[in-house]
Amino acid sequence: MAKPSYPKPLSEDVLRSLVLGTFGQARWTQDSPIVPDVWIEYIKMAETAARNSAGAAQPASNPSELFPPPKPVDLLVTPWTGSSAGQIARHIRTGLTSPELPRHDPATAQVAPSSSRVAARLDFFALLHIVIPLTGWWRGLTADEVKIATDDVTTSIRRGGPQLEFLRFVALAGFITAMYRASTPARVRELNAIATRIGTDPAHGHRPLENIEASLKAGLADLIQHYFAFKPPGLRAEPQIGDRIWLVNLNRQSSRTMFDARKTVKADAAQRVFDTDGKGIVFAIMDNGVDAGHVGFVDRDNPDVMARLKDGPPLQTADLGWSSRVKATYDFSALRALLSDAASLPSDNSPAGVPATPTDSLRKAMLKLKACADEGLGLDWFIAAPLIRISHDDKYAPPNDDHGTHVAGILGAYFEDSDFDRPLIGVCPKITIYDLRVFAPDGSGDEFSILAALEFVGWLNRDRDNPVVHGVNLSLALRHDVDSFGCGKTPICDACNQLVGSGVVVVAAAGNTGFEGVSKQSLGNGYRTVSITDPGNADDVITVGSTHRRDPHAYGVSYFSSRGPTGDGRRKPDILAPGEKITSTIRDNRSQRLDGTSMAAPHVSGAAALLMARYPELIGRPKMIKKILMDTATDLGREPAFQGAGLLDILRALQAV
Repeated sequence: MAKPSYPKPLSEDVLRSLVLGTFGQARWTQDSPIVPDVWIEYIKMAETAARNSAGAAQPASNPSELFPPPKPVDLLVTPWTGSSAGQIARHIRTGLTSPELPRHDPATAQVAPSSSRVAARLDFFALLHIVIPLTGWWRGLTADEVKIATDDVTTSIRRGGPQLEFLRFVALAGFITAMYRASTPARVRELNAIATRIGTDPAHGHRPLENIEASLKAGLADLIQHYFAFKPPGLRAEPQIGDRIWLVNLNRQSSRTMFDARKTVKADAAQRVFDTDGKGIVFAIMDNGVDAGHVGFVDRDNPDVMARLKDGPPLQTADLGWSSRVKATYDFSALRALLSDAASLPSDNSPAGVPATPTDSLRKAMLKLKACADEGLGLDWFIAAPLIRISHDDKYAPPNDDHGTHVAGILGAYFEDSDFDRPLIGVCPKITIYDLRVFAPDGSGDEFSILAALEFVGWLNRDRDNPVVHGVNLSLALRHDVDSFGCGKTPICDACNQLVGSGVVVVAAAGNTGFEGVSKQSLGNGYRTVSITDPGNADDVITVGSTHRRDPHAYGVSYFSSRGPTGDGRRKPDILAPGEKITSTIRDNRSQRLDGTSMAAPHVSGAAALLMARYPELIGRPKMIKKILMDTATDLGREPAFQGAGLLDILRALQAV
């Protein structure tokens, strides 16, 4: 029997018209707690599910009977001001056990709070039943507004206001619900036609609303019927303290974005003139991991280390605790699963399912996290941090990729026996490094892990007068969703600005999206402005673009380097540093050349560290450090939105203080 022929999926233009232009009244700014990209992702999943349900019997009204089962979307939930991430996480976990959602497994959803947000993998019906009722927008609706909207669709659309916003929500929720129930090609075509009408009429159809009233109301009535079949919780339920949601967006996926270069930024001259090498300063590398066992990171101020390097025996993994300048390693890619597993432990607090350890410390810590989750408390770093710390002993797990080790080497390696013909020396050869891993061993990463790592640095520095970490290097990138956030106002940008406000220097790569042509041959096409990635869009971070390692005046801005201005018109990047063919450390005591703004950023991190090492009064004043670096940069004569202030000049920066 031939497989039914389904229509093509809705095009991206139709999807965006449906979500952003419902009833032909386009919205260009965010006015709903569910951001547009979340809606679009759920619509795409519903369409895929409809195609996979060919030949299935029409399911009943309960969402648990839908076939195939809805798939989850990884979400990042922002609590309302004054609400608690821990309380929101508890509400979501409790909701997942509701009889109306029997397919859900809280462990699969991996609900986990950071200090400010909650990550959760939820299917569409969990979003409707659990998340929407907790939003301030939902609780702000009145029964009368809903009745007016549903009784007089045409008037509500024409007048706009709260009724129209409710109808927009129902149209989208109902469309997705109906699509999940569609089991024939004819029904999918019908729904696609309804989506097109609701998304484009009347503005795109150039017809008075009255002329399409019948078809529009008929389609909307069908969607309303499907939505209310699930009996969402009552409107205007009295909010409890700490249980309101402000915003729901996608948990975005992240990606990772020295000899001559060191001379180009005058790090060698600065060290000779000012006798500074970064000693006493601590920088966190948020990446896929730094190989703490690389000989380029040994502590050369430790006489025992130097004795072992000179006369042997060779340093071993078990010696990392005292021999390496990489002082600590934490795996934030494991944090979410850890918190989710702890929250899913038996409710009677029994130790069943908790792995046993010789000291029983893991069992006790997991049960403490379970207690925090049950109480709706926030993330307790005193409990969680030791559980994600990777020990620097004979059980040490090196990273699975070279990127983070390469970045750290540019910042602070001293590698005499490199694969090239001379020693490889970083900008700050005596700096101390914290390895904060925000990418999993398979290379995947998300916004939640980075947010947690940033908040962890804030927690380490809770005594502002005695900071543990002075700066953070972020050689990574997240694409900015313009439909969902203002530029520089995404969760990771907000977290970076807050960390700068607490006194920490934050340096971010501008991104490698400056050229996206199919081929590397171009007569103007392929180059992109307004291409800075997050967190480089954050106002207070030092955003770094790339230039040539040896001849920046000749070659200018690297073709791949993301260019400004930002989407809201601010000048970015802030500064340039070498990012082409940069030689640095990689795993297994080797070195290699790599390209990217990922390589440019640690040059600037090193410059900031040298300033703080030479002038301790600058510690805790990241905005002043940013100003000094920009004011003393060398103008390369390029467009300011491409080069920012120009090329980093460390010697001039040190002389300017």
